[in-house]
Amino acid sequence: MAGLRYVEHPPRPELRPHVECLWLASDARARPRSPERVVPDGCPELIVHLADRFARQRGGRFVRQPQAFLAGTLTRPWLLRAGRRVLTLGVRFRPGEIAALLPVSMQSATDRETPLAAIVGRAPAAALVRSLRESRGDAARFAAAEAWLVTRLAVGRPTTEAAAVVRLVMRSRGSQRIDEIARALGFTRRRLERVCARGLGIRPKLFARIVRLNAVLARLEASERASAVDLALDAGYFDQAHLLRDFRGLAGRTPRAGRDRDGELARNFTHPERLRLLLAGD
Repeated sequence: MAGLRYVEHPPRPELRPHVECLWLASDARARPRSPERVVPDGCPELIVHLADRFARQRGGRFVRQPQAFLAGTLTRPWLLRAGRRVLTLGVRFRPGEIAALLPVSMQSATDRETPLAAIVGRAPAAALVRSLRESRGDAARFAAAEAWLVTRLAVGRPTTEAAAVVRLVMRSRGSQRIDEIARALGFTRRRLERVCARGLGIRPKLFARIVRLNAVLARLEASERASAVDLALDAGYFDQAHLLRDFRGLAGRTPRAGRDRDGELARNFTHPERLRLLLAGD
């Protein structure tokens, strides 16, 4: 019997510089669900629950998420529990690019759900939810979401500085020293911190840690788990213990655990091919 279905959709050309992909998760069966562990990847996401809402573990209990919201940059794993009926659309923004579409303070959005209505107003948020509800099938829902996003381009602001930081961090897979990145961009360290706070919601050193971890996840196939020491050194970690600390702090698991333990939905977010394209800027 089929389980949860996950489909990704590449964005329209005008959205591609700012949006990595749109995705849909659905399940025709209503059933209890196991928790999902979402690992930080530096990408904020716009989420719209069209069936039962997910709940996130907060302070030892699960709290229902809003129907439509922005999940800001994560600095630690989120533990989620889907409802019995699943139909959820996501828009995954590229790191540092969200200002081109949404007027949100990334610092206040970090590690939390911000209702979409609080960002764009009640009428535009309701219009998106309504158009998605009225759409039938994957293609129609993706088209409705893209049409709404294109309208947001007219009110967005430039993301040049944050994008430049992201490119350098991605290029080195998070291993380049932060002072070197600042010098390469002609920034002072303080200016670099401000750019990252505005564009990413987190400090550049933490963003580099997240990128470095995802660079390891992109290479950590099942057959490679025994070579964690080599992967750690190649990725710029001091040793295996350094790698393990970041895995436990950022991914909430060890390298040997494998992404299948992240959950039916979340395991798609750390698929090696997806992470390789993200790191390459594709």
